[in-house]
Order: sequence, then C-alpha cells, then structure tokens
Amino acid sequence: MNSGISTQMLSAEPSSTYITLEEIATQFVNEYRRWLNPSIEEYAVNYPDYASEIRESFPVLIAMEEWKGNQEIDCLKQQSADSLNLRQLGNCRLIRELSRSRTAILYQAEQGAQKRQVAVKLMPWKSDLTPRWQDRFVREARLTFRLKHPNIVSIFSTGEDQGYSFAVMQLVNGVGLNQVITSLHHAESSQNSARGASSDSHKLASSVVRTLRKNLWRGYASIVLQAANALRYAHSRGTLHNDIRPENILVNSASDCWVTGFALPQFAEGALKQQRTLTLRNQAPERFEGDVSEQSDVYALGMTMYELSTGVPAFMAPRSQDLIEKIMYSEAQHPRELAAEMPVDFERIILNCIEKSPQVRYQTADELCVDLIRFINGGEVERRTCHQVNRARKWARFLRKKAGL
Repeated sequence: MNSGISTQMLSAEPSSTYITLEEIATQFVNEYRRWLNPSIEEYAVNYPDYASEIRESFPVLIAMEEWKGNQEIDCLKQQSADSLNLRQLGNCRLIRELSRSRTAILYQAEQGAQKRQVAVKLMPWKSDLTPRWQDRFVREARLTFRLKHPNIVSIFSTGEDQGYSFAVMQLVNGVGLNQVITSLHHAESSQNSARGASSDSHKLASSVVRTLRKNLWRGYASIVLQAANALRYAHSRGTLHNDIRPENILVNSASDCWVTGFALPQFAEGALKQQRTLTLRNQAPERFEGDVSEQSDVYALGMTMYELSTGVPAFMAPRSQDLIEKIMYSEAQHPRELAAEMPVDFERIILNCIEKSPQVRYQTADELCVDLIRFINGGEVERRTCHQVNRARKWARFLRKKAGL
C-alpha cells in the first residue's frame, strides 16, 4: 500500500510498539484472506491516528481481494475436477452429479462396503493450488458438522483424496426451493430449466408443486416453519446461516424441508457489496454495514417466503450496486399486491420478517415459528410496529424487575 503518511509512526497499545499504515493494512488483508471477518471500524478505532485512511482505503483493499478471488475461480474452472472423470473419493464411489455451483460439485455416492447412500460435496480443484479456498471449504463444513437437526442436511465427515477436498453428507431426496418456485409460477421457464436440469429433479419439483397446491398457503407456511425451526436450533448453538435463499432449502414431495449451505460470516464491511446479485438478493440491509445477527437470518428467510409465495424476489437489479441501493433504501412491494389471494395474516408474517429495522422484525426465529404455527392453526397474526416492540420491551423489563431479576 502506498500512502503519503506511510512513514509516520504511531504508538500501538504498548507504548514501546510502533506500526505503519502498511503493516496495519497487511495485517487486515491477512485476516481477511483467512476468513476471520476483520472489521474496518474496529481497525479505525484501534488505530485512531490512521482512522480516516483506514475507513477510506480498506474497502478498496476488500474490493481488490474479492476481484482477485473471482479471477482465481475463473482460472481454476479450467482445471475443474469434472474434466478428470473422478470415480472414487476416499471410501465413496461417485454415481452421478446432482448439482454444481461456482465453488462446489455435489455427487450422489455409495460409501463403504455397506454402500450407504450419501452425497459428496467436492471442491472442484486441487487443494494445493488454493489453500485459501480449501480453508474456507473445511471451515464451512465444520459449521454444519456439529449441527444435528432433522431439518438440517448433516455433514458426516471431511477428507482429501487425489489432491481434492471433499465432504460426505446426508443424501436428501429433495429439490431446491428455487426449482419449486420456477415450477409454481413460471411455466415457460420451468420447461426451459427442465431441459438443462435432470429429468428426476424436474419430476420431483413438479411433485412438490402438486402437494403444495392441495393446501397452498398452509403448505408454504409448513415449509417456512421447518426452515425456521432449523434456524432456531442453529442459533441456539451459536451458528448463523448467513446465506438463506431458495437454492439452500431442499424440499421433497411430502413437503419435508432441509436447510443446507451454511456460510462463513466472512463479509467484512464492504466485502458483501462485491458479491453477485444472486447472493445479495436476500441479505438484510444491516449486513452491508458489517452487522450480522439472528435477525439477518430471519430477514433472509422472510425474503425466501416472499419469493415462494409471489414468484418474484422482493428486490431485483442487474448490477450489484443497484440491488444494494434498493435493499437499503427502497420498500418492497407488498406481497398481496402481487398475489391478491394471499391471506392477510400470511402477508403480515412476511412483512414482520423483512422490516428494514432489525428492532421491528421478529427478534428470533422462535417468534417467527410462533406466528407460523398460529397461522397454520387458523389464528390471527399481528403486524409488528415500533410502538408494539417498545411496549413489549417495557413489559419484559417490568416482569424481570418484579421477579427480582
């Protein structure tokens, strides 16, 4: 980093220690590359003599790192594992490809002599070429490894074979909620996607749609309730999801639901803004200011509920920066304006999830679950407001005081 004040020295916490702006920047970038989610604001507070330079230049460092990461992925695609015709990883025999993303390929596989049916998630380039991406792959697998819940896809183990990192996972006979949404709302797009997807996944998506249409709104609520229960459990163990969207929710023909795709909270201030629009659509406004919380996951699930019931995302834009502007400063169109048959109470649940202010949203996945159960059982749901939330907090403080807590 080249700065006019780079030779200026300042006293860090111990009076005998001095550090330059370049050294601070190097430390920040190293933490960022190790997925430690360093905070620009914390750096500015810790090094007040450089605070303005840190706030101005560190977002640029993040943008550069994200650009280099995207370039690295594009180059690595040329060395992807699909060109190597892999048949075996560890004690798992690969049967067929199920899906793929920019950084992973998912296979159906048989494990061991018992031929247990599993899924294998593969990082599709050799680990020694990308130790940073391997670190992320393993860390994200560990997020889920300790979560054991019927609505969360389990990870059994991780390993490395033939130079490739992989994770052995629970095999779920489900389809992504994104495919269900396409089948529900976009007949022409569904036909086009069926040509690109496997016939099995298209048939499964159609089967899910047939089940949902028997009792549409309760069916929607049931799927979201299962996902909310998964979040409630994860949050109780100190784990945020950070990437709830239709692609990361799997559903089967009985409308059973599983959450997958837990992600590291590696988005330091400014980093999230470098992501692609598909990743950004469901992110809560506060995420773009570096705040991550349970309410952010609740917001993302509400946005998924919005898209499931209306057929369109709440916010859309071709460029990431335009999408971020909408998420932060525009109000979403009310769902019932897009789906007039939607029950009022169902809309209230969505709106309670996607409030821009985290203080007005459901504070926990527990609160969301309560209203979903109330809706499924035919009860009324209240629209949350600032006044209502403040009143609830005062009542809670009164009860704690009365109980001597």
